[in-house]
Amino acid sequence: GSALTTQSLASANSLRAFPFYVAKAMKIDRIALNVTAQGTGTTPRARLGIYEDDGTIYPGKLVLDAGEINVSTTGVKQLTIDQALKAGKLYWLVLVGQDTASLTSSAIPVASAFATYIGFDATLTGTPILGYAVAQTYGALPATYPASATEWSLPVPLIAVRKV
Repeated sequence: GSALTTQSLASANSLRAFPFYVAKAMKIDRIALNVTAQGTGTTPRARLGIYEDDGTIYPGKLVLDAGEINVSTTGVKQLTIDQALKAGKLYWLVLVGQDTASLTSSAIPVASAFATYIGFDATLTGTPILGYAVAQTYGALPATYPASATEWSLPVPLIAVRKV
């Protein structure tokens, strides 16, 4: 395909979650972001992690707090992890930014897009819901994803994992 040119910002203190379905059990050893514009601030950072689904197509219990990535420079930024994921489960890739950075998007929301795991609103029109966002002070990820997140329908940052 072609390169994505739409950017997705990692905003300070906004914990964002995006669905990731695992059809077959796997082990992953890397989690990464592609930073396309350096972050702002003294030491701009983003924290990555994984939550399991709570059974209602909403992030639940924390599976992995992968740690921090310095986003003061551009390029692919990765963390080494050691995480097994179970087959037939919905997981949520998450990030929370300390400062603002532009990250490569992996999905561009449009009205004609195929419905995601979350779907559309009750009218079945408009932009598909691609994830959730909730205010969260930057730091270690909470043990359970906070309640009352808002639906996310803007571009989704590329959070990549590497299967072993």
